[in-house]
Amino acid sequence: MLKNLSISNFAIIDVLEVSFNEGMTSITGETGTGKSILLGALSLITGKRADLKLLKDPFKKCVIEASFDITRYELKYFFDKEDLDYHKTTILRRELIPSGKSRAFINDTPVNLDKLNKITNLLIDIHSQNDSFSLFSNSFLFKFLDSLSGNTQKSMEFKLQFEEYKSLISLHKDLKETSLINLKELDYNNFLLSELKSINLEHGILTKLEDEVLELSNIDELRNKLSFSIDLMSSDENGVINKLTEIINQIKSIEKFSKKFLNHKDRIESSLIDLKDVTDDFENHLMSLEFNNELFNSKNSELENLYSILKKHNVSNIEDLLKIKEKLSKDFFNSKSLNEKINNIEDSIEVKNKLLSKLSSEIHDKRLKAIPEIENKLKNIVHKLGMRNATFKIKLKDIEGFNEFGNERLELLFSSNLGSTPKPIKNSISGGEMSRIMLSIKYLISKFYNLPTIIFDEIDGGVSGTVANEIAILMQEMSNSTQVITITHIPQVAAKGKNHIKVYKEISKSNTYTRLKELNMFERENEIASMLSGKKMTMTAKKHARELLD
Repeated sequence: MLKNLSISNFAIIDVLEVSFNEGMTSITGETGTGKSILLGALSLITGKRADLKLLKDPFKKCVIEASFDITRYELKYFFDKEDLDYHKTTILRRELIPSGKSRAFINDTPVNLDKLNKITNLLIDIHSQNDSFSLFSNSFLFKFLDSLSGNTQKSMEFKLQFEEYKSLISLHKDLKETSLINLKELDYNNFLLSELKSINLEHGILTKLEDEVLELSNIDELRNKLSFSIDLMSSDENGVINKLTEIINQIKSIEKFSKKFLNHKDRIESSLIDLKDVTDDFENHLMSLEFNNELFNSKNSELENLYSILKKHNVSNIEDLLKIKEKLSKDFFNSKSLNEKINNIEDSIEVKNKLLSKLSSEIHDKRLKAIPEIENKLKNIVHKLGMRNATFKIKLKDIEGFNEFGNERLELLFSSNLGSTPKPIKNSISGGEMSRIMLSIKYLISKFYNLPTIIFDEIDGGVSGTVANEIAILMQEMSNSTQVITITHIPQVAAKGKNHIKVYKEISKSNTYTRLKELNMFERENEIASMLSGKKMTMTAKKHARELLD
């Protein structure tokens, strides 16, 4: 429910503030007083494009602010989803800056115009004679049909399931595309992985192979050097071992004279033991050194293969190859995991498809059953609104797959002439007829659905007093469950309002300003009387005005 509207520096408004109450509020005033300016200000709140020409003072900013009581709309989910602070009284604000910028706020949180538009669509509905879009949209027509066929809850459930279904379809498409890309690389990656698995990639293997090949390549020289070294260490005459043994014996012989050299003797003996071990190792290795052409070729081939793989992967060490092997293993696993995920999503899509088919069938049956009565109700209402020969047909047509309303689309057919075949409403309706049909539809919806605040902008224009009275009755009944604000020039409509606001102009210091005034009963009587008789007030007009108000 719209509670307050404040406007500053907009068109011919310097500062204006107005409060609104529950029920039906009539707004009246002479042509040109600024009623359309109020709607223009409200349209900015809904996120419409701003025109800086509308700034009264081009050097000051324009501020439009509206507060809404949203307790009965169950909108907390919207605020949570959009990451906004939820308040039972929500304040929307739009600012136009002289520099050309525009800013929007929801409860003092800056938002873009798209987000502002989303919330205002849930809070306010401005309807004029030129308002045709919603009447021709499947979204509005299905909302109308489902409200009257008792499908509101089931349709909401279907919509939620359909959104999940679309997400699954989208995810499945993305994963399939990824899978196709992976498939092109998978064979080559599997070859690389198999190649890496076929070789020994233990740490240090490269150095080990290089040492083995180097040794086998130089085996003759190695044998010569080892033989020479063994001879130097162990020959009978000049071998190092014999010489060290003699030194030890000499030190032992002087032990009886001095104990100072015992430690040196021990150190030499330790060196002698180490030297004998080295000699034994040299001799054992020398015995094993025998050129093996087959072994040489095998080791050399293994090393060349390892060099080739390092070059192929553009790395220089075994550690990097091990990392590549690990990544290829993960990629292979992820590819298998991806296929499993795709299969699981396909199963989920099949389950969701069956659920949507079941729900859409149930919804369709209830719609089909309710259509004749809805057509009749709509016809009876518009007959009262002066469209005596109007007929309606609601057609449901199957579609392939699903949309957010089921697996069908809706077409509203209309004929205003007796005996004429009903045709699609957008091709067979005038502006005046359209506004009355829209009023009738919203009137029927209001009995089943919490509609947002509805503002009717002179939709009663060009109708007779009797029809105007019927329009007023519909608005008044709607206002029992929905806040209705009507801008009107028809006294019968104005009199039906629970509240009455007059728009007028005030001239001060060569400037013109739009002003608003909430009328008391006496003022209402005078306002309606002047609407009936014009500028010259008559007693008959006052009496008639009193009767209308009573």
